[in-house]
Amino acid sequence: MNNSKPGIKAWIMVAFFALFMAIMGFNLLIYSSCAMDTMSVYGIGQAELTTLASTTSGVGLFAGLIFGPLVDRFGARKMILLGLLLGAALFFVRAAVDNYVIALVLTFLASFFVGVCQVAAGKVLDTWFTKDKVSVAFSIQVCAAAFGSVGSFSIGNALGLHNSLLLIAICYAVLFVVWALVGGYGPLLSAQQQAVPPAGGTARVYKSSYVWLLSIGYSCAVGATLLINTYCINAFTDKGLTPEGAAAMGTAINFSMLVGSYLGTFLMSVVKRYNLCTIIFFGGGIVGFLLAWFTPLGINTWIFMIAGAVIMGNNIGICVSRIPLIPLTGQFPQEYVGTASGASEAIKGAITFIFPIVVANIFGNNYNAIFLVFGVVGLIGLVTSGLMVPELGPKGKIQQAFASQSGQAASTPQDAQTTAPAK
Repeated sequence: MNNSKPGIKAWIMVAFFALFMAIMGFNLLIYSSCAMDTMSVYGIGQAELTTLASTTSGVGLFAGLIFGPLVDRFGARKMILLGLLLGAALFFVRAAVDNYVIALVLTFLASFFVGVCQVAAGKVLDTWFTKDKVSVAFSIQVCAAAFGSVGSFSIGNALGLHNSLLLIAICYAVLFVVWALVGGYGPLLSAQQQAVPPAGGTARVYKSSYVWLLSIGYSCAVGATLLINTYCINAFTDKGLTPEGAAAMGTAINFSMLVGSYLGTFLMSVVKRYNLCTIIFFGGGIVGFLLAWFTPLGINTWIFMIAGAVIMGNNIGICVSRIPLIPLTGQFPQEYVGTASGASEAIKGAITFIFPIVVANIFGNNYNAIFLVFGVVGLIGLVTSGLMVPELGPKGKIQQAFASQSGQAASTPQDAQTTAPAK
């Protein structure tokens, strides 16, 4: 196994995508966190607020389908530059309008264009980190979205809607400048990855069972988190907490998930068996949250809820961070990692956009049913991404076989020329 340490520029790339994820998390929840201000500015009611707040969630479906193949064909540097330029410009326009319909359209379009960063992250980091390290690096940047989620309630309420929307636009403009200066592929970019992808690779990606299984697990992780965040305040108020106590619990859950996301990433780097980590993250989250709800209200409620949130904090990261490793199984070529990341985002976008609507219409305010649905969704995620996917971690046979083959190839001069300088 290659034990060389990533250089400073590799971690700059991680920081770039981490900052993107934090801004994305902030943008995702800003309308909900500034609910009263949003309804006042646009002159809308609860139904329109819900629609506006959910717009960003559905962007992944379209961004994944469109940007995945484009990143593979034209390269991440060009596509991210274009996406950030157009997205930042539209975000600045959004911050200046007070018409609901125009804001809705601008939110969708701006979020769509900057969404190329989320699609391209796996392909870019795969050229900066060796196979035994790329999933941990990818998980670090994915988990940064939690900073934005937590910040949307504190920073967003302090700044107000208009200034928060302006802050989002400024942050994306800064990301554009940073990417223009230092963004691009790394020294592990192979000649194969630089080549124009051969025909038929996209079909192989969408036929890949492991893309679908990990994407379903990814969707379950996001869907379970959405359920808890959507219902926890009303559910625990109904259970007997004061509104202030329920709001504090919501804050504690999100902060605990933030802490857990990085503790989980650390566990990944130590255990190096990603399936085992997945089972722990999903299983612990299911047990913690169900015990918090189905046991009598008391200090135990807080203990179980916080413990569950910490344990399940890296569910999303552990699923999506394995997408760049699927080519090791032979299901599709390495040069289609961008398409695979796009496919994963598209699948997750479709499922998580429809899922909350279906649950709300079927179960309404039946909180016992909501928490049982949470448990079922978590169990599906555990099975699909923890039991049905081969072990892709550094201690798994697949990575070990790849490392052995790479070591043999590097010892042959003509085969050692498989990497190319960064573009």
